[in-house]
Amino acid sequence: MIPVDPERLTARLAATEPVDFAGFRQTGIELMLLGRYDEALDRLDRALELVDTEQRRISVWINLGDVYRYRGDAGTAETLYRRAVEHARLAAPDVLSSAVQHLGRALAEQDQLTEAHALLREALELRTAEGDPELIESTRVALETLPALPIPLPPKVAALLGGTPTWSDEHEGMSGGVAFVNETYWVKRGSKAVAEHERLNWLRGRGIQLPEVVEFDGDVLVLADAGVTSLAARDDAGSGATSVGTIMGELLRRLHSIPVAECPFDGRLDVVLAQARRQVIEGLVDRDDFDDENQGCTPEDVLARLLAERPDHEELVVAHGDFTPPNVLEGAILLDVGALGVADRYRDLALAVRDLRDDFGDTEVAAFFTAYGLDEPDHRRLAYYRLLDELF
Repeated sequence: MIPVDPERLTARLAATEPVDFAGFRQTGIELMLLGRYDEALDRLDRALELVDTEQRRISVWINLGDVYRYRGDAGTAETLYRRAVEHARLAAPDVLSSAVQHLGRALAEQDQLTEAHALLREALELRTAEGDPELIESTRVALETLPALPIPLPPKVAALLGGTPTWSDEHEGMSGGVAFVNETYWVKRGSKAVAEHERLNWLRGRGIQLPEVVEFDGDVLVLADAGVTSLAARDDAGSGATSVGTIMGELLRRLHSIPVAECPFDGRLDVVLAQARRQVIEGLVDRDDFDDENQGCTPEDVLARLLAERPDHEELVVAHGDFTPPNVLEGAILLDVGALGVADRYRDLALAVRDLRDDFGDTEVAAFFTAYGLDEPDHRRLAYYRLLDELF
């Protein structure tokens, strides 16, 4: 990241009130340089709403990618950089070299060296043609240091995994930003790993079975493999001693019984709808993955419905945030708690019911509600929180 004088930059930001595209973009970049990433995203999202040319739009996508990259969310950064490259190739050649350079460096940091090398070579050719000595030199340095670019593991994690760890992305679910290492550990990295570690520490000892944290260093979380599959892997929901619906209902009842006043994490609608709006503005919603009834809708349509149909109250509990069969292991071990926080119980109920019905049928939905202890669920709230999930 570019060196800055934090005191002077902080003072300048305090005295600045942006009113136009340039102001919002500049203050967004400056907040990023100070490590104030959430504020930076707010300003850059506002700049994105004010863009009037494709070149400016692509430039903000690159800036947003930088924020996510610096805060450790490599996947979102790559998505934004790739979109910037794709659009620059079609409509904004003046910013293509910048887009290609940023994507190349990001991939190099993730050890995707073959594609990174090709992109940085392309950036060098583009910048040589443009003739800017500073930009040419920055790309040349990136190419020359390419083998050293992958971000090293923190010392404690590196010592645990050994000198030549074996990494695999081919595992059940293949999601959640997790890698299976040495056929022994699950490793996550970045801001989401930090959030999950905080919640695992808080949740432990509160009657919920959780994966063992083997190591946490920097922004890298290492979990022990529990040696069992998730509930989603069952061929038959009732094939075990206890059915999938019953296990999930009993587990969720225990989680939701934890006193809300003890939970420091906020997942209420004010927070989640703001996150949803960011997803829409930044183009991070996969509309192809919408449920059948929402096919043909845009993310903007879904957000507008969520705002118009927002429930007038929330039944607050300590909610998981993504309570589905893939996130519960046999033995009722709860996974992926990075979104855990105080929220409406229906945020969890809606996703559990959706997946249980789709994958195992209405019998397991009934078993789930019986085990959870809810005789008459509110179907409007189930529909609302299922709709909310479309934006994540």
